[in-house]
Amino acid sequence: MPVETASVRPVALGAGVLVSHPLALSRTAGGMQLCTDEYARTLRAAGVELAVTPLEHDRRKLTRLVHRLSPQPYPPQWRNAAVRDIITSASRARARFVFLNLVNLAPLAAVLRPHLPAETEIVLLSHGLESVDFLHTIPIETRSRRLQAELGRRLLDERRHRASIGQVLCLSDWEAEIERWIGARHVTAVPRTLPDRPPLEWTPDASRLGFVGTLDHPPNADGLHRFLQAFEPVAPTGCRLRVVGGPVSAGRALAGRFRAVEYLGPLSDADLESEATTWSAFVHPLFCFSRGCSTKLAVALAWRIPIATTPSGVRGYVWREGTLPMAESPEALARLACSLTDRAASIGARDAVAAVACALPTVEDVGRIIHQALAR
Repeated sequence: MPVETASVRPVALGAGVLVSHPLALSRTAGGMQLCTDEYARTLRAAGVELAVTPLEHDRRKLTRLVHRLSPQPYPPQWRNAAVRDIITSASRARARFVFLNLVNLAPLAAVLRPHLPAETEIVLLSHGLESVDFLHTIPIETRSRRLQAELGRRLLDERRHRASIGQVLCLSDWEAEIERWIGARHVTAVPRTLPDRPPLEWTPDASRLGFVGTLDHPPNADGLHRFLQAFEPVAPTGCRLRVVGGPVSAGRALAGRFRAVEYLGPLSDADLESEATTWSAFVHPLFCFSRGCSTKLAVALAWRIPIATTPSGVRGYVWREGTLPMAESPEALARLACSLTDRAASIGARDAVAAVACALPTVEDVGRIIHQALAR
């Protein structure tokens, strides 16, 4: 996909209110926080005068009990007072847009719509659909009517929410097509940018490959297991996959099952960067098109260290030129990872990563894409 690089700054679009749970706005360096920050930066680059309205979860005991007794894929997670706060914020700002951050706030659109002026557009900032990942948790051979009904309910809820949403911004082209399929009226795929992190002073150890991610996230867990099953029989003597992330119980279970795993637990940003300087390659084993995008890939690109990934691992990323080291199967990825323990091969891969990193769109480039969508 070509990336525009014009230097003209978009004209102002007017005021916008970003509604988000506080966790997504926190300094924690998780995928949700990275995506939220990227949306905020690119919206401002698009010419939106953005104000943030935090939306606290409704944690009252009665609310939690109702959710437990009558579970829903997208439960209402707010108090009535919070809705009034959003309406007041939008009115004071004379907001042209109300941005709902994450799909779990999509049901809020139907609540807000009657109380907002017709010219105020509700825009969903999607980090990925619940139905996409839920599908991958269902065994192919299942005949469970309950699981089939739960998947169907998610899809129906997602379709119903889009009736009150003016447009959707999402993280990849393929998920944009799903949004259109479930009824979103206007959809724009927003390509990934690099986080503001300096390249690492890379001093690789041939016995170290690295992985970082949420270990109980089904696509991550599936990818790691399939990769390690293929990697262990062909791994160079003494080579280990050094795994960073939580929960700790999942990491310990992984280390107990695979002798090639050295589990390090969750690490601070500083400790993670120090650790990653020693990796011959960052291994990114993803074999299904899961929701959203892989934000850790952007971090590895910013670090300028070698990467071994898959076509589904780079969903949501576009660049003008260059190629990343990729493999389509667990066996091919295992062979690729092994090859990158060779110093000459890893240096070549690092150069390829640096070229792609330089060819990614900038915040300003993506701002122009968003400006064109919002100014329609």
